[in-house]
Amino acid sequence: MSIDTVPPAAAWPARRLRAGSPALKVLAIVFLTVAFLLPVFLVYDVIGEREERYRSVVDEIGNSWGGPQRVIGPILVVPFRVPSEPRSDGTPLPPLERQLVILPDRYEAEAMAAPETRKRGLFEAVVYTVDLALSGQFLIGDAASLAGPQATIDWSGAYLYVGVADPRSIREGAALRWGDRDLPFQPGAPGELGQRFGAGMTLRLPGLSAESAQSAIPFATTLRLNGSQRLDFLPLGRSTRVTASSNWPDPSFDGAFLPVRSSIGPQGFTAAWELSYFGRGYPQAWVGGEGDYLSAVSSSAFGVRFFQPVNAYQQTERSAKYGMLFIVFTFTLFFLFEAVARLRIHILQYGLVGLSLCLFYLLLLSFAEQIGFAAAYGVGAAAVVAQIVLYCRPVLGTWKRSLVLGALLAILYGALYALMQLEDLALLLGSVGLFLALSGVMYVTRRIDWYAATPGGADAEAAPPAPAGVHS
Repeated sequence: MSIDTVPPAAAWPARRLRAGSPALKVLAIVFLTVAFLLPVFLVYDVIGEREERYRSVVDEIGNSWGGPQRVIGPILVVPFRVPSEPRSDGTPLPPLERQLVILPDRYEAEAMAAPETRKRGLFEAVVYTVDLALSGQFLIGDAASLAGPQATIDWSGAYLYVGVADPRSIREGAALRWGDRDLPFQPGAPGELGQRFGAGMTLRLPGLSAESAQSAIPFATTLRLNGSQRLDFLPLGRSTRVTASSNWPDPSFDGAFLPVRSSIGPQGFTAAWELSYFGRGYPQAWVGGEGDYLSAVSSSAFGVRFFQPVNAYQQTERSAKYGMLFIVFTFTLFFLFEAVARLRIHILQYGLVGLSLCLFYLLLLSFAEQIGFAAAYGVGAAAVVAQIVLYCRPVLGTWKRSLVLGALLAILYGALYALMQLEDLALLLGSVGLFLALSGVMYVTRRIDWYAATPGGADAEAAPPAPAGVHS
């Protein structure tokens, strides 16, 4: 061919991107795939809105029954007075009012919780009733020396504080055995403890004196509380021992300390914590207002959460994260059908199938609120696969091609469900699956001449006729 017959290089891209060329079709598919990020994000918004509604209902149920509970105390508070420095002119000032905050030397707690689920509309929350037995002893003598040699200790004003995170839910238990006396609780708590930990309950300690404070004083009380979602304790003792048991099969132990022993089964769980005061950041006694010890007390909480296995919203959100993978996978199959089987599939047909794939997640969410996630997943996947198979029968030309596409989509939906059940292996199996899928695409397309292949058209691009009078 004469050099005059060769088209200029600047004309090559235009010819390669002519209507119906593979390059132009790939660009259109990529643009459409990116455009489908919008409906996928809209699905995320719907899931987030429904989950927020679910959480608000859970909080409403908890507020009505009893919120997450934290057992605080008993904590002994002993007021004292210390002389004030006189003014510069020698005028005396009234003594300063201070408080000793004393934690129990030995602290034991036993909790037996009976959880149940409460429903409001489509939503449900875990609530419980717990029977608590608190016991231990106080050693006050050494702590009293913190007041200083010039302090005047007001033993008659001493009181015990017992708090819970939500005192409205106290059902039974309004007395504490102090030594050999049963003393009644009164609602409310003055001072720093009440401000930091909540109203709680207090009781005065008649008969407490400097002499009686030199001996160990045992205490014991029982409480029955309503609560929801979680139950926490504080390691207040020089030695602390807490045991918790329940018929709830899905506990989650968390906080500053984990149990030293636990047993979990279909019939429930038991757990035990054994702690010493060396593992926390505050002493057994201090003067109120000196150091922010109460913050350290709060941060040392530990306990159990009555865990609900991943709810429908979390599972739907996790599955929606794979939405773009489904769209890319399906569009790739369509393009392979075009390239291998010489079909012509309009970009609008790509778009309708992509919308069907996005609709799966709305079906999944709406059905999951009614019949549970597993059943909803099966219903949604079956509906979408059937819809795509029936639609693609005329598009792909034969039932065989359409059923092959449907079978591959069904396998993909099944693989996604399996991945969500195997959380620890999800990344490994997902990576291997993607590698195998890409290997399959590479194998099928290894012999395609992408420069010559035109979907639905001739195998090769005809060369332009040579101008008259020009010969090779």
